[in-house]
Amino acid sequence: VICIFIVKASLNIFIDSIGKMVDKACDEPVVAEINTVIAAEEDVLAIDKLKTRLFGDKIYVDVEISVNGSATLAEAHAIAHRVHDAIEGHFPKVKHCMVHVNPL
Repeated sequence: VICIFIVKASLNIFIDSIGKMVDKACDEPVVAEINTVIAAEEDVLAIDKLKTRLFGDKIYVDVEISVNGSATLAEAHAIAHRVHDAIEGHFPKVKHCMVHVNPL
């Protein structure tokens, strides 16, 4: 009987560890909330691509946004920085956020 408990505990630890070491996407409600945060930035015209990865309890976000094609490089950089700060400010578990800007 004791062996069964030891095997069960070992399997639970193993499954939990594997789940934390393998990348997987965030749940749909989290992705939807990230989309909402990005879309709230007034100069973001579209969200072209959004990828999320969970690694352990940390979230990694890669996003491509479209902004006005006539925006200067400095303006586009400022928009990307605001999106980056908004995501990291709203989601404390975000460890890294990469924002790529496309002209529209």
